[in-house]
Amino acid sequence: MFTVMDDLGPPPATLVDAKGEPRAGAFAGAIPGVKLDGARVPGLGALDLVRSARKKSWRYVGIFRDDFVLSALVADVGYLGIGFAYVAEGSRVLERVWKAPGALGFKVGASHETSVALAPRRLVSLASTRSGGLNVSIDVPGISAFVDIEGGVTPLTVVSDLGASLLGVTVKSAGNVARGTVTVEGRTYSLEDARASIDWTEAYFARHTAWAWATGAGETRDGRPVGFNVARGVHDDSRGGFSENALWLDGEPAALPRCTFTVGKGSTPWTIHSEDGAIDLVFEPRGERNEDVSLLLVSSRYRQPFGSFTGRLRDARGREVRLEGVPGVTEDHEATW
Repeated sequence: MFTVMDDLGPPPATLVDAKGEPRAGAFAGAIPGVKLDGARVPGLGALDLVRSARKKSWRYVGIFRDDFVLSALVADVGYLGIGFAYVAEGSRVLERVWKAPGALGFKVGASHETSVALAPRRLVSLASTRSGGLNVSIDVPGISAFVDIEGGVTPLTVVSDLGASLLGVTVKSAGNVARGTVTVEGRTYSLEDARASIDWTEAYFARHTAWAWATGAGETRDGRPVGFNVARGVHDDSRGGFSENALWLDGEPAALPRCTFTVGKGSTPWTIHSEDGAIDLVFEPRGERNEDVSLLLVSSRYRQPFGSFTGRLRDARGREVRLEGVPGVTEDHEATW
């Protein structure tokens, strides 16, 4: 059973205290101007060069409808910038991805700012709004999109020790209404009933990092707006006090317990469960984006299937929802970076 301490607390006024120590925890709401600059990270030492090379930051957005997914990423992993945009129409995927040494042309702003990936004939702009939403602009070969993701959803903010005295922070929301137009190779979609998940992350990750992750957004069986975020492998408090697992119902988040993933291969379903049964999900993949990278000092194995979730979620407040075919994505990622 949950205790009061298991639920999300109110956000602190600052990410770090007067001594530069992070205020670890999972919070319902935003920490103003959240960035890791100025935080004391004992696992890195004092060299600025080490800090800049180890810091990874990204902003991701997934926009979901039953038969349609639009996803985009702007990432700066220190020595490399990575941008992608893809559209899934049914099981068909059109993807554009590019990279730049030194993250030239890439900027990941703070959680309340704009993140941009820019290259010849390629643009992804993810601009935060004052209401906590996101204006999404994409212009890449074959894909053009202008989507307004509404605010009004209380974000989840998690500040955590990632092991070896390394620090990470993530700000996420799920279930936001998304409206706009997407054109894919001449086919134009008008989005009026889509839902979105937003992920902003900045962290000093361990050299070897692996995680499983899932997010979905849509409506419950009785028509209420719902979103969720669950993961294993990052932002798991070593003392078991908090994680990044949360359920959004009518725009308000509450904590979900830790869970385990059974990762499916290809079209094989995934299962996601918690020991107390509060998380009981089956994910049916419809297709996936994947990429493997193997360089001299850097490697990555990445899969992001898209599809739908069916099952049950019960959060720390006792709110319980039944999901039937709620669209979203999962992720299986292992990196040496």
